[in-house]
Amino acid sequence: MNIQKQGAGFDFSAAITQLFRTQDGKFFAKRLWFWASAAYAIAMLVTFPFIIKYYPDLLEANWHNMKAMMDGRTPDNMALLAILPKMLPSYLFLMVSMLAIGAAVETALHRKVLFDQEESGIPLRFGAVQFRVLVAQLAVWFIWLIAYTLGVLVLSLFVVALAAAIPVLGAIIGVLGFIALMCLLVFLPISLAPAAALTVNNDRLQIMGARKVSKGIFWNLFGAYLVVVIGGYVLIYVVMSVAVIAVTGDTAFLEALSGLGSENPKIAFEAAAQRFKNPLVMLVGIISIFAYGATYALYTLSISGISSYTVKWWRGNDEASQFD
Repeated sequence: MNIQKQGAGFDFSAAITQLFRTQDGKFFAKRLWFWASAAYAIAMLVTFPFIIKYYPDLLEANWHNMKAMMDGRTPDNMALLAILPKMLPSYLFLMVSMLAIGAAVETALHRKVLFDQEESGIPLRFGAVQFRVLVAQLAVWFIWLIAYTLGVLVLSLFVVALAAAIPVLGAIIGVLGFIALMCLLVFLPISLAPAAALTVNNDRLQIMGARKVSKGIFWNLFGAYLVVVIGGYVLIYVVMSVAVIAVTGDTAFLEALSGLGSENPKIAFEAAAQRFKNPLVMLVGIISIFAYGATYALYTLSISGISSYTVKWWRGNDEASQFD
């Protein structure tokens, strides 16, 4: 059992490993991780057949555009614009599914960490609490998007107007403004990161109230999220790379997917599709999707764990402050 001591300092290691520090320790972590991995993998498996049939043409169109840009020519986006609407319904279904699963997974972890509550059987549910968590998640990134859009717009207009009058000053203000905007775009999501956990803790939607939780510990949270995000992205990329190579048998396939290869990626994709008709290769592909789902689940749970720990830490210190 991991009990938050009143008035204790922010524990960096506890924050990034909160998933494995609940009242049931690793047992609950493994259980939640298993079901989160399965849910993510199933969502991907369901949508995979509907998306994959358009991928050869999408990769080919992207490859032609990349070649045009590298040759200094204007890319022709008509082929891409013709394909994307066909893929949009499947992508929307996948996106909504992943968001709903993510809200259910995060809520389960917050309820366990903050109240030692969990569902019997499959720990994932989707109801009013999970919906509020989803709204809190989306609200944070919507606020970030508004700040980014307005920041870029205002900065561009101001720098252009100033540069026309005083070019040197316009350049200086442009650089300083860009740095300030980048700092704001990092500060906003971190300062509001505890919103979902605070929503579960207070049993009502909390967004801007998350600032009181993160107040004074920005650098602690920045370090924790930086470690988890970088580590998570590296792990996800490694798993994805191994999975793609195992399924396609082509070490250059990742380069083909990026559109930077020298050969048309549609050819490489069609060759991989022929391999996928082999039952053994298909089994490897299914296992790879589950492995990716497990990696992604661990990544998202670790991020959610930081939020869980932060609210638990704040709650302990807030209670202690009443007796100061």
